[in-house]
Formats: sequence, C-alpha cells, structure tokens
Amino acid sequence: MPPEHTDILIILPAYNEGTVIAKVVRQVQSAGYRHICVVNDGSKDDTFQRAKSTGAVVLSHPINRGAGAAVQTGLTYAKNNNFQYAATMDSDGQHLVGDVAALFGAMEHSAADIVVGNRFILQENNIPAQRIVYNKIANLLTNLFCHHTYQDTQSGFRLFNRNAIEKLAIKNRGYGFCSEMFFLAEQAGLVVTEAPIKVIYTEYSISKGQSLSVGIKTARSLLWRIIFE
Repeated sequence: MPPEHTDILIILPAYNEGTVIAKVVRQVQSAGYRHICVVNDGSKDDTFQRAKSTGAVVLSHPINRGAGAAVQTGLTYAKNNNFQYAATMDSDGQHLVGDVAALFGAMEHSAADIVVGNRFILQENNIPAQRIVYNKIANLLTNLFCHHTYQDTQSGFRLFNRNAIEKLAIKNRGYGFCSEMFFLAEQAGLVVTEAPIKVIYTEYSISKGQSLSVGIKTARSLLWRIIFE
C-alpha cells in the first residue's frame, strides 16, 4: 500500500527559481502532499518570497552552497522531523509529482531503500541530446566505482525511506552529489533501484542544471576525491 501523504516530505532544492517555484509547489499541494520543504540555496531572486507565499516550509542558505548541500539540508530536515519517506524533485517543473507513487511502488516491490527516477526507460520522454550524452558519460564514471550498474545516475527525482534518511550524509555540495549518493548508499548497505518516470523539458528547464562541460568538470572533481581522498 502507498504511504499516507502525511508520511512523505517533498524536498524541492531551488536556486533562482522565482518564476516557477510557486507553480511547482502548488502542483505538489494539488496532488495531496501536505509536507513540502523548499530549500532556497542562496537565491538572488525572489525564490524565497514566492515559495513562502505558498505555505511551504522554506529553509534558506545565506549563500549559494550547491545542489548537493541543498538536498542534504532537506534530508536533515526530514530526519529531524521524523518523516518516514522523503522525495527530492527538481524545482524547474520537469518532474511530475504523480510519479512519486510509481517510485514508492518500486520501493515496495524491491524492498529498496532508495528509488531513483529513470528518465530513459520511457520512449515518450523527449530528452535533449546534450543531456543524453552527459548522462552516458556520468553513468560510465559512476558505475566504475559501484558494485551495481545504474542507468540514470544524474536524475534529481529520488525517493528515500527512513533507513536511507538516517544513514545518508552527502558530502559533495555540487552536482557531484548525484553520483556520490550511489557510492555512499552502497557503502552504507542501502539497496538502490530505479523506476521509470516522465519528464517535461521546456526551454526554461533545459537552461537549468548542468551543461556538458560543467558536468564533465564535476565528474572529474568527484573522481579525484574518490581515488585520492
């Protein structure tokens, strides 16, 4: 059975998402989720004010610390407030809140601690070519240091159970956390699986996130730490 909506915290890491954050929060609210945490990662626009106007919990970093730091702030909030589940979604509107139920179904079926939304299973997803190339490179580098093989290591749509919420401690502040989380999960004995999700890419959402060049630099930096630290 899917968990009660009150057992799940929806985490929305946000950096300069003032034009869309209120709409995204309201979509989540319309789906029946009462507990929403927007992590305002040092935005320079009106992200804080617009998120706050929706009634969501808004946690703010005084400076831009990075996507990984924002996710960890959200997971820490979930841990301290005894949520049984937490789901991270991108704040640019590309994810559909209805897929939270699909992730939970996969978690229940596989007894996984973490379920990652896989954008590449459904043929209907019109994913930009640059994102496909970057994801293949990131998958290759990530899987090189994992015991298992994962297909969408850079997806920001993830569901965590209480065990994962308590054990994960993300160290990478930037986008490298996407790959790091797989390493940390395996080291902690957590089970990770993937489930298909739909994504909606708009001109706005394509402009957000990592470019190919930034992604390669992020991967290189992460691998350096894994090997030499």
